[in-house]
Amino acid sequence: MSLAHSTGPESWPTHRLLSIAARLNELRINRNLMHLGLTKGSLDVLESVAELEPVTVSDLATLLCVSKQSLGRVVRRLQGLGLLSRERSGDRRYSDIRVTHQGRKVLATAEALVQRLTQNKSDIEPALHHDLERYIRDLRM
Repeated sequence: MSLAHSTGPESWPTHRLLSIAARLNELRINRNLMHLGLTKGSLDVLESVAELEPVTVSDLATLLCVSKQSLGRVVRRLQGLGLLSRERSGDRRYSDIRVTHQGRKVLATAEALVQRLTQNKSDIEPALHHDLERYIRDLRM
């Protein structure tokens, strides 16, 4: 089936709309973050660590709905870039993850960049944001 003959988004189920919108958004953000050495996924991690620090990989994985193994790779990569640090917590089995000074600078630049990307979008984004917040809260229950 060619793209010209396919049905449009108006006939798609919600799960497909969400998936495709998320992928398109991620691709757009990735293109704009590339020069910082970040991806949308690594930005999510950096933002979450900044909000929660100190935080463990387990707690981050739960929050971001990803496996500890996948998250561990991202954390190691961000640590290698000098954006995150890891320190053993009181419980030797876990590491506390924190954002470094350099990480805060890169995070501020990345957040400003992403903010500029959304400023040029239509008025539906605030309503979509609100609806997605509610949808995520409902799904987590």
